[in-house]
Amino acid sequence: MNLFYKSKFFNLVLFTLILLWCIGIIWEVVIHFFPNTIIALPFLKYNYSLVCHREPDKLLKIGHYTTLVCSRCSGIYFGALISSFILLFAKLKKVSTKVMLLSSVPMFIDVILHTLGVYTYSKPIALFTGLLLGSVGFIYIHDALKIILVKQIKE
Repeated sequence: MNLFYKSKFFNLVLFTLILLWCIGIIWEVVIHFFPNTIIALPFLKYNYSLVCHREPDKLLKIGHYTTLVCSRCSGIYFGALISSFILLFAKLKKVSTKVMLLSSVPMFIDVILHTLGVYTYSKPIALFTGLLLGSVGFIYIHDALKIILVKQIKE
């Protein structure tokens, strides 16, 4: 199997894992369509509480349901999902460390301004800054993982 097919398989595996993670984030919506899956909710709430504060007023609402992580974390994970989906079909340019750091600036400014009380928490702003960091951050991490994968294949 050549490197191209291994790379595509790698991208598919990453996309699938991130997709499953993102489905877990909206599990309360899933329960609406598949009521028997409610058994997984306590397990998922516990696992997502390990990566997010889950403050109730910062969770996204989807109809009458809420996400299992806050708006900002949802943005990060769904940004990674979008980038991983694009990587299934297209090759994206490498992301430099400088671009990665620049993509985190809006989130950093949002957190600082909110913490200082300049304005109240905004779910749309948190979601947008998360999407930006998540999509760029995933490409940055993907590039690093690909370098490791290529080294392993060559050895």
